[in-house]
Amino acid sequence: MDENYWQLGTWGRIPVAMHWTVLLAFAWMYLVFWSVPATLVGAVALFFVLAVHELGHVAVLRRRKVSIDSITFFGVHGTTSHGYAGPGVEIAVAWAGVAAQAVLLAATLVVGDLVDFSSIPLLAWAWGVTYLVWTKLNVFVMVIALLPLGPFDGRVAWSVFGYMKGAMRRRRKRKQELLLNPERALSPERRRELEESSSQAAAQLMGKLSGRRDETRGDE
Repeated sequence: MDENYWQLGTWGRIPVAMHWTVLLAFAWMYLVFWSVPATLVGAVALFFVLAVHELGHVAVLRRRKVSIDSITFFGVHGTTSHGYAGPGVEIAVAWAGVAAQAVLLAATLVVGDLVDFSSIPLLAWAWGVTYLVWTKLNVFVMVIALLPLGPFDGRVAWSVFGYMKGAMRRRRKRKQELLLNPERALSPERRRELEESSSQAAAQLMGKLSGRRDETRGDE
């Protein structure tokens, strides 16, 4: 890894690195808060948002048992490099990052409504900065992530409509094939059972027919 990246260690055996553009978050936070202390708190809160986004990707990849190579953070987004995954899994992974951010947003709104931090002035101030980052700026990062261009998730996420359309077309085609060939819907085990029972029934029928022929010949 070149000098533009810093290794942050590993998360659950996944190598994690940060590109220098992440430092631009400090400039962004200063333009928002115009305060050095608030900038520091806001930058940490923003990095947490990015981490939650990538952990959303990781959760789906691990659930689908896809190997994960690394996580890299950039200015306002990150990338989770992983092994081969089918189109459906890729789409699920792309939406998982934004879904994780949505969970963080909902949790922040609930805590903001239920918990009163006003009795501790310093904590109330820090929560105010964090609340702004985890709500309004969190939504902004979600919008950026869903842009259908470049390295952002939207490039894959919005293909869900085409994928669903194709899946529905394949499902209709399969139903038509099953109407013409119902045996395709049977499992190999069930198919073998039916073949064996058919063979037994055919053997019994042949036996009965043979017996009747013998009786007929005996009468003659």
